[in-house]
Amino acid sequence: MAPTDAQLRKAITTLLAAREPPATICPSEVARAAAPDAWRPLMPRVREAAFAMARQGRIEVRQKGRPVPPDPPPRGPIRLGHVQAAAREADAPTTPDGRYLVVRGRLWRKANPGLPEDLRQSLVHALMDARRALARPLSPAERRAARDEVDRAKQALGERGPVWWTDGAPDYNRRMVRNTPYHDWYASLGP
Repeated sequence: MAPTDAQLRKAITTLLAAREPPATICPSEVARAAAPDAWRPLMPRVREAAFAMARQGRIEVRQKGRPVPPDPPPRGPIRLGHVQAAAREADAPTTPDGRYLVVRGRLWRKANPGLPEDLRQSLVHALMDARRALARPLSPAERRAARDEVDRAKQALGERGPVWWTDGAPDYNRRMVRNTPYHDWYASLGP
């Protein structure tokens, strides 16, 4: 029995959840996960499910490492990936004090706005290099080193570790906005 579209979407979500950004998956991985012995005929349906998810903003369709629009459907090989942080950030509301972004109802601390631009840029490059390293096959020691590098860059940017503001306000990083003093502000934004 052929898998349903819902099962294909779930396979895409499950396979992507097992990979850290910026890692991607191939549509053939989805087809093979859904029907190991009869995966080739599923490929058009997997692509269509992926395009539908991309239209909803749930995933990105990529070619040559770059996001491509799902309409019209791109020709040729594609990869499926997490929605990149820049795209999420553009749609994410920022708290009135400029300290957090709200993504899916959760607060994420923004980088320290007081960092010199050249330093901020070099830290972002280091962070992206470490994330790209995590996308490759690594030994456990190499994976731990890459994760440590991600953490160091995020702390230097001010997104983790000690807060960058000086008024003594507590840190609500990674907390659900409904459980913080930002609740009323967020509720006022509407659905």
